[in-house]
Amino acid sequence: MRLFQSTPWATLSLALLVASASALHAQTAPANGNSGSDLLAPGLSRPVPANSAPAAHVAGLPVVELTGELLYQILAADFAAQRGAWAAAINTSMQVSRNTRDPRLAQRALEFALASNNLPRAWDAARLWVELSPGDPHARQAEVMLAASNGHTHNLAAMLVEQVAATTDKGEALLQTQAILSRLSNQQAAYDIMRELTQNQPWQNLPEARAALAESAWQAGDTDTALREARAAQQLRPDWSAAAEMILEFGINTEPDAVLAETARFIERNPQARGVRLAFVSALMSQGRADAALAELQAMMRAQPEDFELLYLRGVVNYEAGRTDEAVRWLNEYIAVETDRRQSGPRHYDPASSLPDAEMLRARIAENAGQLDEAWRLLNAVVAPEAQVQAGLRKAIVRAKQGRLTEAMRELDGIAVQDEREGVVVELTRAQVLREAGELNDAVQSLEQALMEYPDSTEIRYDLALLYERQNRIAELEYQLRQIIEVDPEAAHAYNALGYTLADRSIRLDEARQLIEQALALQPQDPAILDSMGWVMYRQGDLAGALLYLEQAWERLPDAEIGTHLGEVLWVNGQADRALAIWAEVAASSPENPLLAETLHRLNVNLPGVEP
Repeated sequence: MRLFQSTPWATLSLALLVASASALHAQTAPANGNSGSDLLAPGLSRPVPANSAPAAHVAGLPVVELTGELLYQILAADFAAQRGAWAAAINTSMQVSRNTRDPRLAQRALEFALASNNLPRAWDAARLWVELSPGDPHARQAEVMLAASNGHTHNLAAMLVEQVAATTDKGEALLQTQAILSRLSNQQAAYDIMRELTQNQPWQNLPEARAALAESAWQAGDTDTALREARAAQQLRPDWSAAAEMILEFGINTEPDAVLAETARFIERNPQARGVRLAFVSALMSQGRADAALAELQAMMRAQPEDFELLYLRGVVNYEAGRTDEAVRWLNEYIAVETDRRQSGPRHYDPASSLPDAEMLRARIAENAGQLDEAWRLLNAVVAPEAQVQAGLRKAIVRAKQGRLTEAMRELDGIAVQDEREGVVVELTRAQVLREAGELNDAVQSLEQALMEYPDSTEIRYDLALLYERQNRIAELEYQLRQIIEVDPEAAHAYNALGYTLADRSIRLDEARQLIEQALALQPQDPAILDSMGWVMYRQGDLAGALLYLEQAWERLPDAEIGTHLGEVLWVNGQADRALAIWAEVAASSPENPLLAETLHRLNVNLPGVEP
């Protein structure tokens, strides 16, 4: 459940808050049918012929001669953004803004950075915007918000209090503000700001204020306050569906019976609250109450027989309950109904329908059952246009599982990608198929070629770096990961991958620890990063510190690699019984895990069921 929805993520909310009146304008965006001259911001003028009057320009903005090179750079940034090549769009816009001293191009770079969710670069652009237009309050507000997004929260609370006080709809302003604060990397700081914004203020007893505080508390890990404030919000506004969903989400793990009963009473009073009822179904499934979840869906279908999406959800619930025959039955019924509706005319086409998911789930059920030919048939029968790329990717994986690697590659080659994002996914899948087929060198070559086609893709760089690690090409691995970090200084897993690689080889351990500490500061609860921290501390001889981090990682994610690491540190620390117990858990879930086998062999440990 997400209480505060914004479009698209929190970008529009940020724009609304910092610009107060409207989203950031796009004066240089290309439009169909317009010539290059129509794309120019008012301060960018054509060369002025001799003896002619000066071109009019906006007061306070530089007058810049529009050379062919300058026009090319402006258009190149926009075209890069249209392709999804956000780094190129941001860098070009900022470079042109610095060269021309035009603040609107810095603002344009900010838009590109927000669209790509690159908050560090957005802050860079906002600071440039302020530098070039120091008297613009929108620039100042954007810089403060983005400073907070990058961990610098001073001045933010006071500014937000002023902005909420100036609005007429304070409840909506508080909800939008919480949506923005949820983007901060430091959620404890966001929670502190929200408390200052909602407590001891004239609007502190608005239901939206209590709900916003509840959401911030939840994101900061204060479950008790989150549940208490959500209940307070509902008490102030008894029929508010959002508050009911919050109570259910925040309390299902600590007070399952109580919150399920509260939700059932809410549904009895508000049977039209579809979102709450669907959240109720999900919560029941999380508690292993599949029959109750299905009963709720049946009740919803009786009340709304034309809500065809419920057919799909009955399929999903049966699938998650392990009732695959029933799941296929309901999925088939939903697919038939939705296909007929689409074929009956455009007025019945719903782009938000679950037809693509239903078709893919039906094929996955067959694939998971080992019915690969049936899975292939179902994937070929997919009719939803929006699922064609996904179906093509899955067909390649099915053919690879059948040992038909040439056909798998042919399937990937035949996918008609619409944009760079889809092209990147195809190339990542190609490398995955080759890697799992044991063709490591071919997988590396395919990603190297893909990187030439999509040089801005950090995903390709990251996967290529991991393959270089398997080839023991550490210098190439480090180059790719540092390229990612340069583009995205908040790429926690790039820091972590490089730090772990150095630690695992017991080289440059101090540097490895610094890298992992940077990753941990960005994502302090990530099990993989906690594992890396424990591992580097083990390599440095700090057994107590290593155990502290590895225990946390294992508690959050009982993964084979984490368990193997924890077992080794326990063994070396003299806790043999506990080490054997954890290794036994790893062996039960992953009996052929190579890291476990290598570790046991190196430590000369015999574990039943694991080949020495």
